[in-house]
Amino acid sequence: MSEGEPHPLPVSGDVRAGGFGRGRKGRRQGVEIRPGTVKQARLDAGLSLGDVASGVVSRTAIYFVETGKAKPSMETLRLIAQRTGRPLDHFLAEPSTIEARSIEQTSEVERLMAGGDNEQAIGVGHATLERAGDPETAAQLKQLLALAHLRLAQLPEGKALAEEAREYFERKGDLLMTAECLGHEASAAYLAEDPAAMPLARRALDLCRSLRPVPKLTESRLLFVVGSVHLTNRDWASGADFYEQALAAGGVVQDMRRLSLIYGGLSLCYSELGQLNQAAHYARRALALQETLHDDINMARSENNLGLLLIKRGELVEAEAHFIRSLSLFERLKLEVGKAHTLLSLCELARARSNLRAAMRFAEEALEVATAQGELATVAEAHTWIGQVVAEDGGEASRVDAEFAAAWGILDGMGAHDRLSRCHAQYAELLEHRGDLVTANHHLRLALANLRPAQTVGAIVHRAEIASA
Repeated sequence: MSEGEPHPLPVSGDVRAGGFGRGRKGRRQGVEIRPGTVKQARLDAGLSLGDVASGVVSRTAIYFVETGKAKPSMETLRLIAQRTGRPLDHFLAEPSTIEARSIEQTSEVERLMAGGDNEQAIGVGHATLERAGDPETAAQLKQLLALAHLRLAQLPEGKALAEEAREYFERKGDLLMTAECLGHEASAAYLAEDPAAMPLARRALDLCRSLRPVPKLTESRLLFVVGSVHLTNRDWASGADFYEQALAAGGVVQDMRRLSLIYGGLSLCYSELGQLNQAAHYARRALALQETLHDDINMARSENNLGLLLIKRGELVEAEAHFIRSLSLFERLKLEVGKAHTLLSLCELARARSNLRAAMRFAEEALEVATAQGELATVAEAHTWIGQVVAEDGGEASRVDAEFAAAWGILDGMGAHDRLSRCHAQYAELLEHRGDLVTANHHLRLALANLRPAQTVGAIVHRAEIASA
């Protein structure tokens, strides 16, 4: 899954429930706008003050802007433009200001990204960045470019740009934009299976929630990121909880792409929690949205997720069709990030059909792809699949031992305790079948030692039985 996602609207901390007077540190000066344009745009769009405020700022704040009692920040003006469907320059009285120039230079990048043309946005954005005349514009461009690169699974580029933009916003004291950039960094980290993802995501969410009022669009996006990190860590219950919070936070329906990603995440979590009907419902909703949006990258991941769900339901023929579509999308897009997951799904399918030769081929290819991409958790998973296939095929015990040792060595180094627990439990199950009960009990104890407090012995043994069935 993965992924960076659409950049939600920045909202300045200068807007409080009672108006504009008590700004946070580093807030920007108000923007000069043409009198009457905000109210007329709202009336033309058939919106109330509350519709324009949309829970991000107060209705009073919008009223003050309309009546000329306060100047909006550029972030608030972005909100007004978005809600009324008017371009920013429709409202601006002084397009020569630094912030207006920033908007002028970033608007084309935002437009291309809104249309899903992230490659073109990257080309235009980097060309604009080279001639950016001030650090504010450069930072805004960098955080947009970070998102565009993440959408195309270009993780190193996205991570580097997000870090550079964050450093600027931190120096300026812009907490909201700092949180936005941290969210991009967390997205890059969880897509790369980097344990740093959770601290980054939680820091971003805490910063967002420290603002008053809490910007709901940003909060929703960051809740999605935290949910995705939990999913990557295989904490299914927490993942589902944060995804549901992201839906409840509001503003998601304005962003169909992010909504599709939340549906996909909920499908995976509910599938692992055994709620298969609910999982199938969300999986199909995710795919329908992604097909409408022509979001091929996330379609590749969603096709794989739906196939895994169908395996659980015993519908192997239907599962294979989804895996094939997933793999063909990865290959057509020449996308290597995440491709190993689909290869391991094909391994699982072949193993379910007792075609161990095909299962081994897919597992070894997945290992090669994941290693090249630095996806350490998936490398470890590929080693466990190879070990299980070798064991089922009656291969040498030393090969099985070596594969599992490689897996838990990686997971231990990552600090991935839940995955490490599951790996030891799977190995204990194989040792039990081998008749080595003493060593099996030793690894079961290691599995238990790595459990989170909320987990139980039964849960680990159950997962081991499923993996070895």
